[in-house]
Amino acid sequence: MTKVLVLVHRKPGLTREEFARGWREEVGPAVAGNVPGVIRYVQNHYPKLADGSEAPWDGVGELWLPDEAAWQRVQQYGARPEGKWGVDLERKYIDRSRMTILVCNEHVMK
Repeated sequence: MTKVLVLVHRKPGLTREEFARGWREEVGPAVAGNVPGVIRYVQNHYPKLADGSEAPWDGVGELWLPDEAAWQRVQQYGARPEGKWGVDLERKYIDRSRMTILVCNEHVMK
């Protein structure tokens, strides 16, 4: 299983509430229902650091995919005209220049 973690910052000019609403109500359903190969999609809003302070990002997205090849296909989809809608929708709420994407191979221990 490959898990992709995406650390996101809200677009400048948006409040945390505007960002959270748009990411949850527009971006979330669109990604979950339309991006091919995604097994599971989760959004984590208002993350905090272990000491309880605010994290330096506004959210963490999680994509579960069967393998790294599926992640490559997701990236290719987003680069093609039929996948451009997703990138454009994200840009309404997310500062894509500040995104951090972590591709992980999940090993469930329990």
